[in-house]
Formats: sequence, structure tokens, C-alpha cells
Amino acid sequence: MIDFIDIPKLFLAFFVVLPVVSLVHEFGHVFIAKLLGAKNVKIIIGSGKVLLNTKFIEIRKYYFYYGFCYFENISDDSRWRNLLVYSGGFLANILSSCLLIYFVSHEHVKATVFTYQFLYFSLYYVFFSLLPMSYPDGNYSDGKIIYHLLKRNHRLLQQKRFQLWYCKDSSCWKLSKETRKKVKEFEDYDKAYTKALKEARASRPSKLEVIKETGSRFEIFPRNPI
Repeated sequence: MIDFIDIPKLFLAFFVVLPVVSLVHEFGHVFIAKLLGAKNVKIIIGSGKVLLNTKFIEIRKYYFYYGFCYFENISDDSRWRNLLVYSGGFLANILSSCLLIYFVSHEHVKATVFTYQFLYFSLYYVFFSLLPMSYPDGNYSDGKIIYHLLKRNHRLLQQKRFQLWYCKDSSCWKLSKETRKKVKEFEDYDKAYTKALKEARASRPSKLEVIKETGSRFEIFPRNPI
């Protein structure tokens, strides 16, 4: 039977437990990505205006809604590396649930409303992250990406290619996307590089090649796991 006394429990569930479960999910993604050599890893909890921004985590106004993470400069041409990264979220939810069940069953932790809600939302995250579906914002669930990877189809992870190079004939830096048919020109390298990073990050998954006389290097921006 549901009573008015249960209403505070609903607030606890949506404003405390759900963000914690979301944080565990995103941590699973970035933990595996970091083990595989990713740089600039960050977890974003919520949507809307940024309330707290640190090196590794960002909390936004509606912190109880949505969550994702990003990382850079990890090669995403490996099928198994991608499978591990995109599986990290639901694996973290499963592992944390199993640990909680163990601690409760061995009476290391007392069973409370919090433990039940944590298990419920953890299973909720596992179920919906594995559903192979597209989101309204154009992104994809982990399950859909994993499904395509298992089929050896890398279409959802296919990178957009950016190139930044110095043209001696024009005495300027040039930035192109996909092909060199449409090119933007910059007199200053710093401005050109800043613009190149901004466009490549906004076009995830993408790869930026910076070409200099001493050689070339790549900046890789994988798709954001949800």
C-alpha cells in the first residue's frame, strides 16, 4: 500500500539515488577507457547550466537527469577495445549491484530504502543501456553500438576526418573536413588549431590530423558513451 509517507522516498530515489547510479555507470566507461590509454577523461552528470566543473567531473543544474562521459586520444579502430569501453557502463552497474547484494546478505550493510532503490535503478540502467536504440538527440545507446560492433559494422563509430596543415604557397594554415574541397584559412597557428579542436570535438566521432614539417600527429575524439 502506498501512503503519503512514501513521497519523500520518491524524492530520495530521483534526486539522490538515480544520480549516484548514473555516476557509477559513467565511471565504468571512463575507467576502462583510461586503462586503455585515453586522455582528458570526464564525466558529465545532468543537463542544463553547469554548477560544478572540475578536471574529471562536471555537474549540471538538472543533475538527476541524463549523464554521459567523454575522453580523447584513444584509438578507436579496434573492435574489442570499443566493445570493452561501451560495455563498461552496464558492467559497472552489475558489479556494484552484486557487491551491494553481497554486503547486505552478509549483514555488512543494512537493507534500507536506499539499497533497494540503488538495486532497482542499477538494473534499470543495465536494461535500457543494452536496448539497441537511438535517442532523440541523435545519439545511440551503448547496446546499439555494441550490437553493430558484434556484427563487425563500424558505421556508428566511423570518424569524420579533419586536417590542419600549413600551405607555403598561400602562407597560411588551412583546415579541411573530410576532403580538401572546402578549406578554411588562418594566418595564425594557435587560432587555426583552436578552431580545428572545436570543430572536431563537436563532430564526434572524429579524427584531427595536424601536419607540420616535422611530421604529423592525430587527435582522436570518440563518440560519447551514454
